[in-house]
Amino acid sequence: MVCVPGLAIPTPPVPSCRIYAVSRTCGLGGPYGPMVDPSPVLKERCCQELAAVPSRYRCAALGFMMDSEYGGLQDFRGCTREMQRTLARRLTRAAECNLPTIDGGMCHSLASPRTGMESVSTY
Repeated sequence: MVCVPGLAIPTPPVPSCRIYAVSRTCGLGGPYGPMVDPSPVLKERCCQELAAVPSRYRCAALGFMMDSEYGGLQDFRGCTREMQRTLARRLTRAAECNLPTIDGGMCHSLASPRTGMESVSTY
């Protein structure tokens, strides 16, 4: 089976997780707002969105969130996409959302940007 945004993965894929990854990585408030720590609320929203994605598709959803035309990660001054990617691929771990995946809890397959994100095989 192949998963794509709009089927098992929502469109856009886990948008709160993108905002959470940016705010956590880039500092308080991130590029989105005032110097207030939005992390607890954003983390809760991110975890809820990610929990709604079936476990076998969670890493794929994060991959689409990071690298697709649906609002991928961006470089900011002092806060690169790679820095954000490092946090994003850990979102399923116990210290963040504590959600199971087919990768065993961390999305190891997301270590580097993907090209051709049209579909992701789940087998």
